[in-house]
Amino acid sequence: MKRRRIRASGSLLLCVLITAVLSFSPLPVAAAEQQFFRMGDFGLEGGGVIRDCVLGYRTFGKLNESRSNAVVFPTWFMGTSADLEVLIGPGKLVDTSRYFVIAVDAFGNGVSSSPSNSAAQRSTLFPEFTIGDMVHAQYRLVTEELGIKHLHAVIGISMGGMQTFQWVAAYPGSTSKAVSITGTPRPTSYDLLLYRTMLAVLNGDGVKEGWDKRALTAVVGIFAMASNTPGHFIATQDRTGLSSYVEKVEREMKERDPRDIVWQLKATIRHDVYAALNKPAGAARKIAPEMFVVISAQDLMVNPQPARELADLLGGPSLILNSGCGHYILQCEGAKITTAVSRFLDE
Repeated sequence: MKRRRIRASGSLLLCVLITAVLSFSPLPVAAAEQQFFRMGDFGLEGGGVIRDCVLGYRTFGKLNESRSNAVVFPTWFMGTSADLEVLIGPGKLVDTSRYFVIAVDAFGNGVSSSPSNSAAQRSTLFPEFTIGDMVHAQYRLVTEELGIKHLHAVIGISMGGMQTFQWVAAYPGSTSKAVSITGTPRPTSYDLLLYRTMLAVLNGDGVKEGWDKRALTAVVGIFAMASNTPGHFIATQDRTGLSSYVEKVEREMKERDPRDIVWQLKATIRHDVYAALNKPAGAARKIAPEMFVVISAQDLMVNPQPARELADLLGGPSLILNSGCGHYILQCEGAKITTAVSRFLDE
């Protein structure tokens, strides 16, 4: 396909910031059934084993007779398959009138096997996993449990976008298309500084249940400062309401187990698809699916440079958005992104 690059100017729309879990729509969505793929003992890239491994997922739409319309949609950082429902359906990011969507809970999100919910390996006994391990489990779900040999597409946002890059690196012949939204093939030094700072704040809390108040406040502050630009934050959050804003986000953050956050952070820090591609030069040869990369130029949480460089190397279509919303670009530019992604998936 001929390369297309689209540039769009940003807009300062009032949107609600949540830290680890994104909310793109206030409208209720009918819940799909939570399902589980029980995998037994699951070997990890680092040599460890998740005992009695469980992978959570939900399906939407119908698989066609040729079994060629399946789309895998992995979760973002600390997100769940239930959170993805607002983006799945007719007229939404992935249209269920055309596609059979498999929303998959990543390891460490508290639904799939995680430090917080493992009976056999609770807390620090739980082995550290990678983005590659998440994707390998998803591949087994698709091929073994659901009996699908080839996907129409893989699509992901943020850490889900990282999983998308991992899919095309590890299983290049498994999907026809791939969409990464604010993801990266590997973190930059600035990203690593942010994630390691977060990890340092959480290190004491990450091995026990519950939150220390100081750690909670620090985590909320770090996420808030990295999630969008200073100008956007100032425009949408005044000084007088800051305390109530922080308290609201702290209540939402408390719903996530700090141990799970630590394990997913460690997986994000180790993420590097070029390990499977034999350096960036190997990407053009080994990435078979057509890729569409959505980039937020002002993203402070996942630096856009590596995604832009890989998009340039592959010569595929990309959408570059320059919005003050930063990492949470869907909250400000959702309509543009939905239109562009839908067009790409339907071509």
